[in-house]
Formats: sequence, structure tokens, C-alpha cells
Amino acid sequence: MNLGIAGRTALVLGGSKGIGRQIALDLADAGANVIVVARGQTAIDETVEAVRTKGVRAVGISADLLDLASYRRIHDTAVAELAAPDIAIYNLDPPPPGTFAEVDEDMLAQAYHSVVLCYARMLRVVLPHMQQQRWGRVVTIGSGTAKQLVRSGLNFGYVLANSTRVAASALAKTVAGEVAAQGVTINTIGTGYIDTEANRAWTREQSAAAGMSFDDFRGNMVQHIPVGRAGQPQEMAALCLFLCSQAAGFTTGETILCDGGQTNSIL
Repeated sequence: MNLGIAGRTALVLGGSKGIGRQIALDLADAGANVIVVARGQTAIDETVEAVRTKGVRAVGISADLLDLASYRRIHDTAVAELAAPDIAIYNLDPPPPGTFAEVDEDMLAQAYHSVVLCYARMLRVVLPHMQQQRWGRVVTIGSGTAKQLVRSGLNFGYVLANSTRVAASALAKTVAGEVAAQGVTINTIGTGYIDTEANRAWTREQSAAAGMSFDDFRGNMVQHIPVGRAGQPQEMAALCLFLCSQAAGFTTGETILCDGGQTNSIL
């Protein structure tokens, strides 16, 4: 399938590992040039080299994505070294788990900062170019909690994500309506239990906190997934790639789940 994005420039935040890395590689396979942004320079360099083997251009930028000021620097560096992004992928680390009794207002503020405010700042720096050229794609690697809140019956609390992911999806849907007529789409993927290095580290931490073995905790998570297994980064990337494609121009303002059927919400 020709996705119609060959020659486009894609900005992938959190693009050096896991889901973000797979998205960067798949965008390159579709002919897009890629800007990989993350913290660790070694992982950035490895991903950039892998992207370049696909025959496209790629640059890497090390940045603290929790620093609002970094977004303008990222954009300006991208323009200087490659081009203004036509596609932007927002993929930051999720807020930590915890029940309401285990978190405080500072933690709530930090979660809102990373999930909503940093996302808003990215939109401010990438949208003008997209609007001017009357084509653009923005995809957030979000969470299924925007559709259905996570309860503590899964052996962990998730109040920070529950409280902020809904806000981010609401912001995305609102802005999507404002820029839709200019050919720019904004969508969110509600991520399920995906088998990445970061997910395995999270599972180890949560299993220890719950007094369970890794396998038992993982089994408890998987038993709530109708397909009976964890998802793969390639499956997330495939959905993201479609949302970035020319063919997805009539899909915008949506939160689309990739969770193996785990979420019971019908909307």
C-alpha cells in the first residue's frame, strides 16, 4: 500500500526505543525522512543509523522533552538540518502508577505537565507549517485510560494517567476541529499492554510492589486481554503509520485503541 508520505518529514518524539523506534523505522520504510528525538544519545545514534539504512534522511536530537523551552529548539534544529515536520509523533513516558492516597498535588501537576502541557507546546511549534502547506499529521501515543479508567483491581493504581489522559484527548479533539479544514489531522492511539523493554521494566516494578512474581503479574494483565497476549510494537506502529498516511485524511480528533480488545467502552 502506498501511504503517500514518501519525501515527507516526520518528527518522532521518544523515537529511540520501543514503540517510538518502531514507528521511526516504519515511517522510513514508507519513504519519510525522520527526526528522532529522545534523551540518550547512544540510542538516538543507533536508531538514526537504522533509519538511514532504509534510504531516507534522518537526524537525531537529544532533548529533555519535559522542558517546554526544548520544543522550539527541536523545531528550529529540525528545520536547519532537515525540514519542518509534516508529521509529528508525540510519545513521552507515561505518568507513574499510584492510587490517590499514594500521590500528591505535585505529582498531579507533573503528570499534567508531561501529558498535556508539553503536548500543547509541541502542537504550537509544528502546526503553523502544517497549516500553511494545508497538510499535516499529528499522532499521540497515548493510553486506553482516555476511554476507560484503570481501576486498582489490576494490582496497581493509575490515578495520574486517569486524570490527565482524558484531558489530553479532549485537547487533541478540540484542536483537531480547529485545523481540520486546513488538511491537518490530529489523532491519539490508546495504547494497551505492549511488549516493550519499558513495559517489562514496569511489570517487574509492579510485580515486586504487589508481592507477585513477574510471570504471575504479567499473567494477571494478559487475562484481561481478549486476544490472550501482549501487543507488539509493530502492531502499534502499523496503526500509527495509517493515521500518518494520505489515506487517513478523513480521520481526525479520534482516540483509537490498540489494546487487544481489553477496553470495554463502546465509544
